[in-house]
Amino acid sequence: MMQKEKPWQKPWGRLLCTAGCGVALLLAAFFIAYRSTLANGLWFPMSTNSDEVMYNRQLAAVLAQGGPQGYFGYNESHAVIGHYSTWGPFVIWLYAIPGILFGTGYNTVFWCNMVFSLLCWCVFTWRMDWKHQLTFALGLFCAWLPLRQIFTGTSEPLHFLLLAVVLAASRAIADGKRSGTAAALLACTVETVIRPYGVVLFLFPLVFGRKGNFRKLQVAGTAGVAAAAVLFSLWGMNTLAAPYSEQSLDFTVFTRLGQGDILGAAGYFFQKLFTACISLWQDYLRPTLYGCADQYTVDAAHGFLRVLLLMAVVLALCIYDAMKKCPIRGKVCALICAGVIFLAILVLYNPMQLRRYSAFLCLLLIMVASAEDILAAGVCVPLLILLVFPAGFTAADKLPAYNAVMDQQMQQITQALQRSQSQLEGNEDPWQHTLAFAYGDVHYGYLYALPAGMGIEFDWNVYVADPENTIYSRYAIVNHGTEAEARLQKDGWQVLVSTENEIIYERP
Repeated sequence: MMQKEKPWQKPWGRLLCTAGCGVALLLAAFFIAYRSTLANGLWFPMSTNSDEVMYNRQLAAVLAQGGPQGYFGYNESHAVIGHYSTWGPFVIWLYAIPGILFGTGYNTVFWCNMVFSLLCWCVFTWRMDWKHQLTFALGLFCAWLPLRQIFTGTSEPLHFLLLAVVLAASRAIADGKRSGTAAALLACTVETVIRPYGVVLFLFPLVFGRKGNFRKLQVAGTAGVAAAAVLFSLWGMNTLAAPYSEQSLDFTVFTRLGQGDILGAAGYFFQKLFTACISLWQDYLRPTLYGCADQYTVDAAHGFLRVLLLMAVVLALCIYDAMKKCPIRGKVCALICAGVIFLAILVLYNPMQLRRYSAFLCLLLIMVASAEDILAAGVCVPLLILLVFPAGFTAADKLPAYNAVMDQQMQQITQALQRSQSQLEGNEDPWQHTLAFAYGDVHYGYLYALPAGMGIEFDWNVYVADPENTIYSRYAIVNHGTEAEARLQKDGWQVLVSTENEIIYERP
């Protein structure tokens, strides 16, 4: 007599149990680090991350107007095609899918991140037993950086979900399921289009691909999709996204390779890498060690140490499994991908970006280790991370809380801009729906008050103050008594609304 299948053993029951474990994980992380938010309420205008307001206002524009009516950019720049900021439109469009459930509020991106994070957990752990799930959860808590990025208004959880799809689909490919190939290629393509370094993830479906007569065709097809995704991503960066004001990617290595100067490209690569390593020590690790660094610097140093440690742990697991003649291709792929992305951040960008992108690398390494090893990953990862970094579990972590004084001023800004914008209905000039923000003089949280659809130009205060720079935006927000305000007054701009901490001018 066949034994009756229990509810939690059925697919829908397993999915519900997995989702319940994911909710429990998020609640545990929230109460460990962010429970103080419950007293005053979550309110992202008080956040200290300027990127979050750009994500929020672009998402609000898509949900309310179908897209931004004004430009999003830096120092009065904008995309060649469209109105989106430096991340382009694709991230915002993907966030609009769960965003429909949450509307255009200040915390919309945060709640979308909860959805993406829960989906990430379910996709990756659905076919795991409880031991592997527990190993994965322990690794997340000990590394902490991936969990910290979940409770933000930025886009990291979307990338976590795409990574989970790639790894889960690769396991499905190894099990002989054809649907896994399509899912892995789709997730890799989307990640690459959003962030070019995502092309390294194509290594997973390549390595886990089926053997046989169609192997060469499969490799060629995957390589073709990867190349197309990179080309489209680079085109999108230069066409669909506004140029970034502070520092763009340094493609000198690839430029020299394209010119046939292989030795010059190699020399430049190692020169940049050496300079980045010196900067890592002098500007990040040493100040953190001696306790004289700001939070941004500390976060970058913590990210570097955790990634380095996790790579060492996964390498040790590779050696151990190789000696036991156990499969190691997943861990080898993870090490290669993490190493390439890590070097790309140092050589093509700068070490400060480790404060954000290291969470992705940590999650990649933890996922692969926990999927293939139970005891080794469950013991080595938590203990070694806590040993190296015992005081950084939830250091300086807190969520932005409600501020009544700021809220009152923001309501005045919203009402004034809504009245002014209502007189411009039918005007299709994007600059007429754009506000220039004097970055450095005014807290960027006030930008959440802009009506959905308006664009934001993140202009440095010195840029606004310089009369040689043309301000194309119809509106400008500055602080009282600043050089930026003096320049606007001299040029004949008129006050639209004035509050205690900022003043908005309108171009005549």
